[in-house]
Amino acid sequence: MHTDEMLVTMTHRYEKFIERVREQDPNAAAEEFGKFCHWLRRTSLKLHSRSLAAFAEAWIDLFWQMRRFDMMLKAAEDAQGLFGEDLEWTFARGEALFNLGRFEEARAALEALTTEDFDEPMLYFLLACLAERRGEDDDALRLFETAHRLSSKEFTVPIPLTEEEAISMYEECLVDLPEPIAWHLKDVPIYVSPLPSDELILLGETPLDPLIMGLFMGQPRGAGESSWPEDQPRILLFHKNIAKFAGDFETLEDELRKTLFHEVGHFLGFSEDQLEEMGLA
Repeated sequence: MHTDEMLVTMTHRYEKFIERVREQDPNAAAEEFGKFCHWLRRTSLKLHSRSLAAFAEAWIDLFWQMRRFDMMLKAAEDAQGLFGEDLEWTFARGEALFNLGRFEEARAALEALTTEDFDEPMLYFLLACLAERRGEDDDALRLFETAHRLSSKEFTVPIPLTEEEAISMYEECLVDLPEPIAWHLKDVPIYVSPLPSDELILLGETPLDPLIMGLFMGQPRGAGESSWPEDQPRILLFHKNIAKFAGDFETLEDELRKTLFHEVGHFLGFSEDQLEEMGLA
C-alpha cells in the first residue's frame, strides 16, 4: 500500500473515531480504534513505543474502572518494566496497592512522588488516608487540606467526629426507622468504628474497599437460622470514612443516615440495585 493510500485510510479512521468521541459514545469510539488497529496489521507501519505506552496506560485506566486493582497493579508494573519509570505508572501502582490493602507498600510508592513535580490531588488524599490509618491525625489533616487545596470540588476536609458523637447520631437515625423495621433490627448489633481494620479488609478473597462506609455481615432476615458465628447478622459503620465525603455537618448527617439505612436494607434482603432505586446506594 502506497503512502498516500495509507494516509487516506488513516485520516478516514481518525475522523470516524473523533466523530464517535464527539457523540459521547466511548464504546463506539473504541470500536473504531479497534478497526484501525486491525487495518494496521496489514500495513508496513510499526507502532512507536510511545503509542504502545499509551495503550498500556489505557489498560491501567480500564482495570481501575472495573475495580480490578490486582490487574491494575500488574498493568502498572508491566508498563514500568517495558517502557521505563513514569510518574503516572508509579501513582497507579501506589493507588492499586492502597485498594488491595497493602498499605506499607502503597505508602512507599506514593511518598516517593511527593519529591517529584506531581501535583495530583488524589496522591495527597491517599497519603492522608494512610496517615489516618496509622493514627497520625495531624499529618492526615495536613494532607487532606492539601488535596482540598489542589481540587476543592473533588475533595473536602473531613468533618471531625468522635466515636461517641457518631454513635449518638446513629441512634437518632434509628429512631426514624418505621416500627416494623426497627422491630426486626432490635437483635442486630451495630458496631461503630473509625475505620475498617486491616484484618477485615483482607478477610475475603477480594479485599474490601479501604474507604468503605458501612458493611452488613451475616445472613439477611429470612435466610433461616444458623449457629455459625459468621452467619449472625451485624452491621458495621465506619464514621471516619463517611466524614471524608462530607464537607459540612448537614452533609455528614445525611451520609451517616444513608449509610446506616443502606446496611439495614441489606439486612432486610435488598440488593444493591434495589437500594439504588430507593436512593440508598
